[in-house]
Amino acid sequence: MQKNKWILISVFALFCLLGCGPTKQDLIDNLNANEQQIRELKSFFNSIVPEGYIVRIEFNRRKTIDLFVSYIDEEKGWIIPLFREWRINPYNYKEIPHIWDSSTETKSLELVKQRLGWTIDTFREIKAMLDNANCISIRSGEPAQIGFARRGMGKFSYLIFDKPISDELKDRFNNCYTTILYSDKVVLLWGTGAIGSMRFPDR
Repeated sequence: MQKNKWILISVFALFCLLGCGPTKQDLIDNLNANEQQIRELKSFFNSIVPEGYIVRIEFNRRKTIDLFVSYIDEEKGWIIPLFREWRINPYNYKEIPHIWDSSTETKSLELVKQRLGWTIDTFREIKAMLDNANCISIRSGEPAQIGFARRGMGKFSYLIFDKPISDELKDRFNNCYTTILYSDKVVLLWGTGAIGSMRFPDR
């Protein structure tokens, strides 16, 4: 009996990991309620990311962040990974040496903050702007990718454009199973995790 109980609990936990959580309608409702705040978030974040850099940040439930920073090598046109860490505390970060890891240029958050011109207060500002938009993550650029919420290991996001999307791009988004063209300046995006369907849920 005890063994069967744990099997049922494990199956339920896996089901929740894959399928429980927010829906496509929640994604749309949040956009309708907070589009102005979402656009203000995009404008603010792009204004604090220096030209030539790409930054993605996600705030987790345990008050930690995932932070990925890259920059463009102008001579070669390559994107160079500068920093990539998961579940770190940006307010009390302790660098852990990764001698075997050469996938990024640095493990120093202090160096990253210097390159970006950020301080500890910058992370607080980003978090406040995300909370105001009822979102959890953002990636700089045009379009900006703003994460609404996770569902299992996947994530619902918005691609926010400043200008109307071209007809060519509209066709691409309409024919892609991970995106839904919502308006001429907004695309709904589903990003799957290591497991689960790649197709947009509730489509």
